[in-house]
Amino acid sequence: MEREPRRVRDDIKTRSLKGLVWATGESFGVALISLGSFVVLARLLSPQDFGIVALATVFVYFCNVLTGHSFADVVVQRPEMEGDHLDTAFWSTLAIASALAAACLAGAGTLSLMLGEPALAGALRWLSLVPPLSALSSVQMALLRRGMRFDVVARVSLLGRAIGAMLGIGMALAGFGFWSLIGQQLAGQAVMTAVFAAGPWRPRFRFSAQRLREMWAFGAQVSLNQVVTGATEQTFNLLIGTFFGATVLGYFTLAWRAVQLVKSLISSAVYHVGLSAFSRLQQDRQALVEAFLNATRISCLVGFPIAIGIALVAEPLVVGAFDEQWRRSIPLLSLMALELIPTFYGVFLSALYRAMDRAAWGLAMAVAYAVVGLGGALAVAPYGIEAMVAVWVGRAFLLMPLHVMLLHHLLAVPYKRLAGPVVAPLAAAAVMAGGLAVMGLALPALPPLATLVLLAAVGAIVYAAGIRLVSPPLFGLALRTAGRAVASTPKAP
Repeated sequence: MEREPRRVRDDIKTRSLKGLVWATGESFGVALISLGSFVVLARLLSPQDFGIVALATVFVYFCNVLTGHSFADVVVQRPEMEGDHLDTAFWSTLAIASALAAACLAGAGTLSLMLGEPALAGALRWLSLVPPLSALSSVQMALLRRGMRFDVVARVSLLGRAIGAMLGIGMALAGFGFWSLIGQQLAGQAVMTAVFAAGPWRPRFRFSAQRLREMWAFGAQVSLNQVVTGATEQTFNLLIGTFFGATVLGYFTLAWRAVQLVKSLISSAVYHVGLSAFSRLQQDRQALVEAFLNATRISCLVGFPIAIGIALVAEPLVVGAFDEQWRRSIPLLSLMALELIPTFYGVFLSALYRAMDRAAWGLAMAVAYAVVGLGGALAVAPYGIEAMVAVWVGRAFLLMPLHVMLLHHLLAVPYKRLAGPVVAPLAAAAVMAGGLAVMGLALPALPPLATLVLLAAVGAIVYAAGIRLVSPPLFGLALRTAGRAVASTPKAP
Protein backbone atom coordinates (compact mmCIF):
# COMPACT_ATOMS: atom_id res chain seq x y z
CA MET A 1 0.00 0.00 0.00
CA GLU A 2 2.91 2.32 0.70
CA ARG A 3 4.45 1.75 -2.73
CA GLU A 4 1.79 3.68 -4.65
CA PRO A 5 1.98 6.90 -2.54
CA ARG A 6 5.77 6.73 -2.72
CA ARG A 7 5.60 6.39 -6.50
CA VAL A 8 3.28 9.39 -6.69
CA ARG A 9 5.61 11.47 -4.48
CA ASP A 10 8.64 10.52 -6.58
CA ASP A 11 6.75 11.40 -9.75
CA ILE A 12 5.78 14.81 -8.37
CA LYS A 13 9.37 15.40 -7.21
CA THR A 14 10.76 14.55 -10.66
CA ARG A 15 8.17 16.63 -12.50
CA SER A 16 8.68 19.53 -10.08
CA LEU A 17 12.42 19.53 -10.70
CA LYS A 18 11.92 19.40 -14.46
CA GLY A 19 9.33 22.14 -14.15
CA LEU A 20 11.75 24.26 -12.13
CA VAL A 21 14.42 23.82 -14.81
CA TRP A 22 11.99 24.92 -17.52
CA ALA A 23 10.51 27.78 -15.45
CA THR A 24 13.96 29.06 -14.51
CA GLY A 25 15.04 28.80 -18.12
CA GLU A 26 11.96 30.80 -19.08
CA SER A 27 12.82 33.50 -16.52
CA PHE A 28 16.41 33.79 -17.75
CA GLY A 29 15.32 33.68 -21.39
CA VAL A 30 12.74 36.41 -20.88
CA ALA A 31 15.34 38.49 -19.03
CA LEU A 32 17.85 38.10 -21.86
CA ILE A 33 15.29 38.95 -24.56
CA SER A 34 14.06 41.96 -22.57
CA LEU A 35 17.58 43.19 -21.91
CA GLY A 36 18.70 42.69 -25.51
CA SER A 37 15.68 44.44 -26.99
CA PHE A 38 15.99 47.25 -24.45
CA VAL A 39 19.61 47.89 -25.39
CA VAL A 40 18.73 48.05 -29.10
CA LEU A 41 15.57 50.13 -28.64
CA ALA A 42 17.34 52.53 -26.28
CA ARG A 43 19.65 53.42 -29.17
CA LEU A 44 16.74 53.97 -31.56
CA LEU A 45 14.21 55.75 -29.34
CA SER A 46 14.30 58.76 -27.04
CA PRO A 47 13.92 58.78 -23.24
CA GLN A 48 10.58 60.52 -23.76
CA ASP A 49 9.35 57.56 -25.83
CA PHE A 50 10.17 55.19 -23.00
CA GLY A 51 8.65 57.56 -20.45
CA ILE A 52 5.30 57.73 -22.26
CA VAL A 53 4.97 53.95 -22.45
CA ALA A 54 6.23 53.48 -18.89
CA LEU A 55 3.55 55.86 -17.65
CA ALA A 56 0.82 53.99 -19.53
CA THR A 57 2.20 50.65 -18.35
CA VAL A 58 1.70 51.64 -14.69
CA PHE A 59 -2.08 51.56 -15.18
CA VAL A 60 -2.02 48.40 -17.29
CA TYR A 61 0.20 46.74 -14.66
CA PHE A 62 -2.48 47.04 -12.01
CA CYS A 63 -5.11 45.75 -14.44
CA ASN A 64 -2.98 42.65 -15.06
CA VAL A 65 -2.39 42.21 -11.35
CA LEU A 66 -6.15 42.11 -10.74
CA THR A 67 -6.71 39.42 -13.37
CA GLY A 68 -3.43 37.54 -13.74
CA HIS A 69 -3.46 35.33 -10.62
CA SER A 70 -6.98 35.34 -9.23
CA PHE A 71 -8.97 32.64 -11.07
CA ALA A 72 -5.90 31.14 -12.76
CA ASP A 73 -4.39 30.24 -9.38
CA VAL A 74 -7.70 28.70 -8.32
CA VAL A 75 -7.51 26.37 -11.34
CA VAL A 76 -4.04 25.25 -10.25
CA GLN A 77 -4.84 25.00 -6.54
CA ARG A 78 -8.18 23.17 -6.31
CA PRO A 79 -7.90 19.38 -5.78
CA GLU A 80 -10.94 18.79 -8.00
CA MET A 81 -11.74 20.95 -11.02
CA GLU A 82 -14.91 20.35 -13.02
CA GLY A 83 -15.89 21.72 -16.40
CA ASP A 84 -18.16 24.43 -15.06
CA HIS A 85 -15.35 25.62 -12.76
CA LEU A 86 -13.16 26.20 -15.81
CA ASP A 87 -15.89 27.89 -17.85
CA THR A 88 -16.80 30.19 -14.97
CA ALA A 89 -13.13 31.03 -14.37
CA PHE A 90 -12.64 31.86 -18.05
CA TRP A 91 -15.67 34.12 -18.45
CA SER A 92 -15.11 35.82 -15.08
CA THR A 93 -11.48 36.60 -15.91
CA LEU A 94 -12.43 37.89 -19.35
CA ALA A 95 -15.27 40.04 -17.93
CA ILE A 96 -13.03 41.65 -15.30
CA ALA A 97 -10.22 42.26 -17.80
CA SER A 98 -12.65 43.76 -20.31
CA ALA A 99 -14.18 46.05 -17.69
CA LEU A 100 -10.72 47.28 -16.65
CA ALA A 101 -9.76 47.80 -20.30
CA ALA A 102 -12.94 49.82 -20.84
CA ALA A 103 -12.06 51.96 -17.82
CA CYS A 104 -8.60 52.62 -19.28
CA LEU A 105 -10.14 53.53 -22.63
CA ALA A 106 -12.66 55.88 -21.04
CA GLY A 107 -10.18 57.54 -18.69
CA ALA A 108 -7.19 57.79 -21.04
CA GLY A 109 -7.97 61.34 -22.14
CA THR A 110 -8.57 62.58 -18.59
CA LEU A 111 -5.36 60.98 -17.30
CA SER A 112 -3.45 62.49 -20.20
CA LEU A 113 -4.69 65.98 -19.28
CA MET A 114 -4.06 65.50 -15.57
CA LEU A 115 -0.47 64.36 -16.11
CA GLY A 116 0.27 66.88 -18.85
CA GLU A 117 1.34 64.25 -21.38
CA PRO A 118 -0.77 64.40 -24.59
CA ALA A 119 0.68 61.19 -26.06
CA LEU A 120 -0.35 59.18 -22.99
CA ALA A 121 -3.96 58.92 -24.15
CA GLY A 122 -3.18 57.01 -27.35
CA ALA A 123 -0.58 54.81 -25.65
CA LEU A 124 -2.95 53.83 -22.83
CA ARG A 125 -5.85 53.13 -25.17
CA TRP A 126 -3.83 50.62 -27.18
CA LEU A 127 -2.10 49.03 -24.19
CA SER A 128 -5.50 48.56 -22.54
CA LEU A 129 -5.95 45.65 -24.98
CA VAL A 130 -3.27 43.64 -23.16
CA PRO A 131 -5.42 42.52 -20.15
CA PRO A 132 -8.27 41.09 -22.31
CA LEU A 133 -5.75 39.38 -24.60
CA SER A 134 -4.08 37.82 -21.58
CA ALA A 135 -7.45 36.77 -20.14
CA LEU A 136 -8.31 34.81 -23.30
CA SER A 137 -5.56 32.30 -22.52
CA SER A 138 -5.40 32.48 -18.72
CA VAL A 139 -7.30 29.24 -18.05
CA GLN A 140 -5.43 27.33 -20.76
CA MET A 141 -2.10 28.40 -19.23
CA ALA A 142 -3.33 27.51 -15.74
CA LEU A 143 -4.32 24.02 -16.92
CA LEU A 144 -0.80 23.50 -18.27
CA ARG A 145 0.67 24.55 -14.92
CA ARG A 146 -1.82 22.34 -13.09
CA GLY A 147 -0.54 19.46 -15.21
CA MET A 148 3.05 20.64 -14.56
CA ARG A 149 3.65 21.18 -18.29
CA PHE A 150 6.08 24.02 -17.69
CA ASP A 151 8.00 23.08 -20.84
CA VAL A 152 5.04 24.17 -22.99
CA VAL A 153 4.55 27.35 -21.00
CA ALA A 154 8.24 28.26 -21.32
CA ARG A 155 8.39 27.64 -25.08
CA VAL A 156 5.28 29.69 -25.81
CA SER A 157 6.33 32.52 -23.51
CA LEU A 158 9.79 32.77 -25.08
CA LEU A 159 8.28 32.60 -28.59
CA GLY A 160 5.91 35.47 -27.81
CA ARG A 161 8.65 37.58 -26.25
CA ALA A 162 11.00 36.98 -29.17
CA ILE A 163 8.41 37.87 -31.84
CA GLY A 164 7.36 40.94 -29.87
CA ALA A 165 10.98 42.08 -29.56
CA MET A 166 11.62 41.63 -33.27
CA LEU A 167 8.49 43.55 -34.22
CA GLY A 168 9.32 46.35 -31.78
CA ILE A 169 12.84 46.73 -33.17
CA GLY A 170 11.50 46.65 -36.73
CA MET A 171 8.96 49.37 -35.97
CA ALA A 172 11.62 51.48 -34.29
CA LEU A 173 13.88 51.18 -37.33
CA ALA A 174 10.93 52.27 -39.46
CA GLY A 175 10.52 55.42 -37.35
CA PHE A 176 7.37 54.62 -35.35
CA GLY A 177 8.77 56.07 -32.13
CA PHE A 178 7.06 55.06 -28.89
CA TRP A 179 4.51 53.02 -30.87
CA SER A 180 7.34 50.51 -31.32
CA LEU A 181 7.21 49.72 -27.59
CA ILE A 182 3.42 49.37 -27.71
CA GLY A 183 3.65 47.10 -30.74
CA GLN A 184 6.22 44.99 -28.93
CA GLN A 185 3.91 44.37 -25.97
CA LEU A 186 0.77 43.77 -28.02
CA ALA A 187 2.47 41.40 -30.47
CA GLY A 188 4.12 39.38 -27.73
CA GLN A 189 0.85 38.94 -25.85
CA ALA A 190 -1.14 38.22 -29.03
CA VAL A 191 1.24 35.42 -30.03
CA MET A 192 1.09 33.80 -26.60
CA THR A 193 -2.71 34.09 -26.51
CA ALA A 194 -3.09 32.56 -29.99
CA VAL A 195 -0.84 29.59 -29.21
CA PHE A 196 -2.29 28.85 -25.77
CA ALA A 197 -5.86 29.28 -27.05
CA ALA A 198 -5.14 26.67 -29.73
CA GLY A 199 -4.76 24.04 -27.01
CA PRO A 200 -7.21 21.17 -26.43
CA TRP A 201 -9.45 22.96 -23.89
CA ARG A 202 -12.23 25.23 -25.16
CA PRO A 203 -14.59 27.34 -23.03
CA ARG A 204 -18.28 26.65 -23.32
CA PHE A 205 -21.03 29.26 -23.06
CA ARG A 206 -22.02 28.49 -19.52
CA PHE A 207 -21.57 30.27 -16.21
CA SER A 208 -22.23 29.11 -12.66
CA ALA A 209 -22.86 31.64 -9.90
CA GLN A 210 -22.22 28.89 -7.34
CA ARG A 211 -18.79 28.12 -8.83
CA LEU A 212 -18.01 31.84 -8.91
CA ARG A 213 -18.76 32.11 -5.19
CA GLU A 214 -16.55 29.09 -4.50
CA MET A 215 -13.60 30.60 -6.37
CA TRP A 216 -14.10 34.29 -5.68
CA ALA A 217 -12.91 34.44 -2.07
CA PHE A 218 -9.60 32.81 -2.95
CA GLY A 219 -9.15 34.77 -6.18
CA ALA A 220 -9.96 38.14 -4.63
CA GLN A 221 -7.44 37.60 -1.83
CA VAL A 222 -4.71 36.66 -4.29
CA SER A 223 -5.39 39.73 -6.43
CA LEU A 224 -5.50 42.07 -3.45
CA ASN A 225 -2.21 40.62 -2.22
CA GLN A 226 -0.58 41.49 -5.55
CA VAL A 227 -2.11 44.98 -5.55
CA VAL A 228 -0.96 45.73 -1.99
CA THR A 229 2.58 44.50 -2.70
CA GLY A 230 2.88 46.45 -5.96
CA ALA A 231 1.37 49.62 -4.51
CA THR A 232 3.69 49.43 -1.48
CA GLU A 233 6.78 49.23 -3.65
CA GLN A 234 5.65 52.06 -5.90
CA THR A 235 4.83 54.23 -2.87
CA PHE A 236 8.28 53.63 -1.37
CA ASN A 237 9.89 54.80 -4.61
CA LEU A 238 7.60 57.84 -4.61
CA LEU A 239 8.58 58.70 -1.02
CA ILE A 240 12.28 58.63 -1.88
CA GLY A 241 11.72 60.86 -4.89
CA THR A 242 9.59 63.25 -2.81
CA PHE A 243 12.05 63.57 0.08
CA PHE A 244 15.38 63.48 -1.77
CA GLY A 245 14.70 64.40 -5.40
CA ALA A 246 15.08 62.72 -8.76
CA THR A 247 18.88 62.38 -8.65
CA VAL A 248 18.94 60.43 -5.38
CA LEU A 249 15.98 58.38 -6.63
CA GLY A 250 18.11 57.52 -9.67
CA TYR A 251 20.89 56.21 -7.42
CA PHE A 252 18.36 54.19 -5.45
CA THR A 253 16.71 52.87 -8.63
CA LEU A 254 19.97 51.25 -9.75
CA ALA A 255 20.27 49.37 -6.45
CA TRP A 256 16.55 48.54 -6.46
CA ARG A 257 16.60 47.13 -9.99
CA ALA A 258 19.70 45.04 -9.34
CA VAL A 259 18.03 43.35 -6.35
CA GLN A 260 14.66 43.07 -8.11
CA LEU A 261 16.37 41.33 -11.03
CA VAL A 262 17.66 38.61 -8.70
CA LYS A 263 14.23 38.30 -7.10
CA SER A 264 12.34 38.12 -10.39
CA LEU A 265 14.64 35.51 -11.91
CA ILE A 266 13.94 33.19 -8.99
CA SER A 267 10.52 34.06 -7.58
CA SER A 268 8.49 33.73 -10.78
CA ALA A 269 9.88 30.28 -11.49
CA VAL A 270 9.58 28.85 -7.99
CA TYR A 271 6.13 30.32 -7.38
CA HIS A 272 4.41 28.58 -10.27
CA VAL A 273 6.25 25.29 -9.75
CA GLY A 274 5.72 25.44 -5.98
CA LEU A 275 2.00 26.17 -6.32
CA SER A 276 1.53 23.22 -8.68
CA ALA A 277 3.59 20.79 -6.59
CA PHE A 278 2.19 21.80 -3.18
CA SER A 279 -1.37 21.75 -4.52
CA ARG A 280 -0.93 18.15 -5.68
CA LEU A 281 0.45 17.20 -2.25
CA GLN A 282 -2.07 19.09 -0.09
CA GLN A 283 -3.81 15.86 0.95
CA ASP A 284 -0.49 14.21 1.92
CA ARG A 285 0.75 16.36 4.81
CA GLN A 286 3.98 14.46 5.42
CA ALA A 287 5.01 14.66 1.78
CA LEU A 288 4.03 18.33 1.66
CA VAL A 289 6.18 19.16 4.70
CA GLU A 290 9.18 17.33 3.26
CA ALA A 291 8.76 19.00 -0.13
CA PHE A 292 8.49 22.48 1.41
CA LEU A 293 11.46 22.03 3.77
CA ASN A 294 13.71 20.52 1.09
CA ALA A 295 12.80 23.30 -1.34
CA THR A 296 13.53 25.89 1.35
CA ARG A 297 16.88 24.24 2.15
CA ILE A 298 17.97 24.48 -1.46
CA SER A 299 16.69 28.07 -1.72
CA CYS A 300 18.66 29.16 1.37
CA LEU A 301 21.70 27.20 0.20
CA VAL A 302 21.75 29.07 -3.10
CA GLY A 303 20.37 32.42 -1.99
CA PHE A 304 22.26 33.32 1.17
CA PRO A 305 25.71 33.53 -0.45
CA ILE A 306 24.21 35.57 -3.31
CA ALA A 307 22.70 38.05 -0.85
CA ILE A 308 25.79 38.44 1.32
CA GLY A 309 28.09 38.30 -1.70
CA ILE A 310 26.31 41.19 -3.46
CA ALA A 311 26.45 43.23 -0.24
CA LEU A 312 30.21 42.67 0.01
CA VAL A 313 31.15 43.26 -3.65
CA ALA A 314 28.78 46.19 -4.23
CA GLU A 315 31.67 48.60 -4.89
CA PRO A 316 33.45 46.73 -7.72
CA LEU A 317 30.04 45.65 -9.08
CA VAL A 318 28.64 49.19 -9.32
CA VAL A 319 31.84 50.91 -10.45
CA GLY A 320 32.79 48.17 -12.89
CA ALA A 321 29.37 47.79 -14.48
CA PHE A 322 28.03 51.35 -14.32
CA ASP A 323 31.06 53.67 -13.90
CA GLU A 324 32.17 56.05 -11.15
CA GLN A 325 29.17 58.36 -11.53
CA TRP A 326 27.02 55.73 -9.80
CA ARG A 327 29.25 55.40 -6.71
CA ARG A 328 26.48 56.91 -4.55
CA SER A 329 24.49 53.70 -5.20
CA ILE A 330 27.05 51.44 -3.50
CA PRO A 331 25.84 51.69 0.12
CA LEU A 332 22.23 51.45 -1.06
CA LEU A 333 22.96 48.25 -2.97
CA SER A 334 24.82 46.77 0.01
CA LEU A 335 21.78 47.40 2.20
CA MET A 336 19.18 46.27 -0.37
CA ALA A 337 21.07 43.02 -1.02
CA LEU A 338 20.57 41.93 2.60
CA GLU A 339 16.80 41.82 1.99
CA LEU A 340 17.47 38.77 -0.16
CA ILE A 341 18.24 36.71 2.97
CA PRO A 342 14.63 36.59 4.26
CA THR A 343 13.42 36.62 0.66
CA PHE A 344 15.16 33.34 -0.15
CA TYR A 345 13.97 31.73 3.08
CA GLY A 346 10.39 32.71 2.30
CA VAL A 347 10.42 32.31 -1.46
CA PHE A 348 7.95 29.38 -1.34
CA LEU A 349 5.61 30.90 1.25
CA SER A 350 3.09 32.46 -1.15
CA ALA A 351 2.83 29.20 -3.09
CA LEU A 352 2.36 27.20 0.12
CA TYR A 353 -0.29 29.51 1.58
CA ARG A 354 -2.30 29.49 -1.63
CA ALA A 355 -1.90 25.75 -2.19
CA MET A 356 -3.24 25.17 1.35
CA ASP A 357 -6.14 27.60 0.78
CA ARG A 358 -4.64 30.20 3.10
CA ALA A 359 -4.44 33.08 0.63
CA ALA A 360 -5.83 35.38 3.34
CA TRP A 361 -2.64 34.84 5.35
CA GLY A 362 -0.52 36.09 2.48
CA LEU A 363 -2.76 39.15 2.11
CA ALA A 364 -2.54 39.92 5.83
CA MET A 365 1.25 39.68 5.74
CA ALA A 366 1.39 41.94 2.67
CA VAL A 367 -0.59 44.57 4.59
CA ALA A 368 1.75 44.19 7.58
CA TYR A 369 4.80 44.65 5.34
CA ALA A 370 3.21 47.77 3.84
CA VAL A 371 2.36 49.35 7.20
CA VAL A 372 5.71 48.60 8.85
CA GLY A 373 7.81 49.42 5.79
CA LEU A 374 6.14 52.67 4.76
CA GLY A 375 5.47 53.83 8.30
CA GLY A 376 9.05 53.18 9.34
CA ALA A 377 10.44 54.84 6.21
CA LEU A 378 8.41 57.99 6.91
CA ALA A 379 9.58 58.05 10.53
CA VAL A 380 13.31 57.92 9.65
CA ALA A 381 13.20 60.05 6.48
CA PRO A 382 14.86 63.03 8.24
CA TYR A 383 17.94 60.87 8.83
CA GLY A 384 18.62 60.27 5.13
CA ILE A 385 17.98 57.75 2.39
CA GLU A 386 20.26 55.12 3.96
CA ALA A 387 18.05 55.14 7.06
CA MET A 388 14.92 54.68 4.92
CA VAL A 389 16.47 51.78 3.03
CA ALA A 390 17.69 50.19 6.28
CA VAL A 391 14.14 50.30 7.69
CA TRP A 392 12.74 48.87 4.45
CA VAL A 393 15.19 45.97 4.61
CA GLY A 394 14.77 45.57 8.36
CA ARG A 395 11.02 45.04 8.06
CA ALA A 396 11.69 41.81 6.13
CA PHE A 397 13.74 40.44 9.05
CA LEU A 398 11.35 41.82 11.66
CA LEU A 399 8.23 40.18 10.19
CA MET A 400 9.77 36.84 9.17
CA PRO A 401 9.11 35.33 12.65
CA LEU A 402 5.39 35.87 11.99
CA HIS A 403 5.71 33.71 8.89
CA VAL A 404 7.48 31.06 10.97
CA MET A 405 4.62 31.11 13.50
CA LEU A 406 2.11 30.67 10.66
CA LEU A 407 4.16 27.79 9.24
CA HIS A 408 4.26 26.14 12.66
CA HIS A 409 0.48 26.36 12.88
CA LEU A 410 -0.17 25.28 9.29
CA LEU A 411 2.28 22.37 9.02
CA ALA A 412 2.45 21.31 12.71
CA VAL A 413 6.26 21.33 12.46
CA PRO A 414 8.49 22.21 15.46
CA TYR A 415 10.18 25.63 15.33
CA LYS A 416 13.60 24.01 15.46
CA ARG A 417 12.88 22.08 12.29
CA LEU A 418 11.54 25.21 10.55
CA ALA A 419 14.79 27.01 11.41
CA GLY A 420 16.88 24.10 10.12
CA PRO A 421 17.19 25.30 6.48
CA VAL A 422 18.81 28.54 7.69
CA VAL A 423 21.57 27.31 9.99
CA ALA A 424 24.19 25.74 7.71
CA PRO A 425 23.90 28.23 4.81
CA LEU A 426 24.08 31.17 7.21
CA ALA A 427 27.14 29.75 8.98
CA ALA A 428 28.93 29.01 5.70
CA ALA A 429 27.98 32.45 4.32
CA ALA A 430 29.44 34.06 7.47
CA VAL A 431 32.71 32.20 6.88
CA MET A 432 32.64 33.36 3.26
CA ALA A 433 32.02 36.95 4.34
CA GLY A 434 34.99 36.86 6.69
CA GLY A 435 37.23 35.44 4.00
CA LEU A 436 36.16 38.04 1.45
CA ALA A 437 36.60 40.88 3.93
CA VAL A 438 40.18 39.80 4.67
CA MET A 439 40.92 39.24 0.99
CA GLY A 440 39.49 42.64 0.07
CA LEU A 441 41.93 44.32 2.44
CA ALA A 442 44.89 42.32 1.11
CA LEU A 443 44.14 42.67 -2.61
CA PRO A 444 46.36 44.96 -4.66
CA ALA A 445 44.77 47.69 -6.77
CA LEU A 446 42.99 45.95 -9.66
CA PRO A 447 40.36 47.06 -12.20
CA PRO A 448 36.86 46.82 -10.65
CA LEU A 449 35.66 43.98 -12.89
CA ALA A 450 38.83 41.96 -12.22
CA THR A 451 38.32 42.48 -8.49
CA LEU A 452 34.69 41.40 -8.83
CA VAL A 453 35.51 38.20 -10.70
CA LEU A 454 38.29 37.26 -8.28
CA LEU A 455 36.18 37.89 -5.17
CA ALA A 456 33.22 35.98 -6.64
CA ALA A 457 35.37 32.95 -7.47
CA VAL A 458 37.05 32.85 -4.07
CA GLY A 459 33.74 33.40 -2.31
CA ALA A 460 32.10 30.48 -4.14
CA ILE A 461 34.99 28.15 -3.23
CA VAL A 462 35.04 29.19 0.43
CA TYR A 463 31.25 28.88 0.69
CA ALA A 464 31.19 25.40 -0.86
CA ALA A 465 33.96 24.28 1.50
CA GLY A 466 32.07 25.76 4.43
CA ILE A 467 28.89 23.86 3.56
CA ARG A 468 30.89 20.64 3.15
CA LEU A 469 32.40 21.16 6.60
CA VAL A 470 29.32 22.40 8.48
CA SER A 471 26.68 20.11 6.95
CA PRO A 472 27.78 17.14 4.83
CA PRO A 473 24.13 15.97 4.39
CA LEU A 474 23.16 19.35 2.92
CA PHE A 475 26.21 19.26 0.68
CA GLY A 476 25.10 15.82 -0.54
CA LEU A 477 21.53 17.06 -1.11
CA ALA A 478 22.90 19.94 -3.18
CA LEU A 479 24.97 17.57 -5.34
CA ARG A 480 22.03 15.21 -5.88
CA THR A 481 19.68 18.08 -6.74
CA ALA A 482 22.23 19.54 -9.16
CA GLY A 483 22.66 16.14 -10.80
CA ARG A 484 18.92 15.73 -11.25
CA ALA A 485 18.63 19.26 -12.59
CA VAL A 486 21.35 18.56 -15.16
CA ALA A 487 19.60 15.34 -16.14
CA SER A 488 16.35 17.31 -16.54
CA THR A 489 17.90 20.04 -18.63
CA PRO A 490 16.16 20.28 -22.03
CA LYS A 491 18.18 18.69 -24.80
CA ALA A 492 18.76 20.53 -28.04
CA PRO A 493 16.64 19.11 -30.87
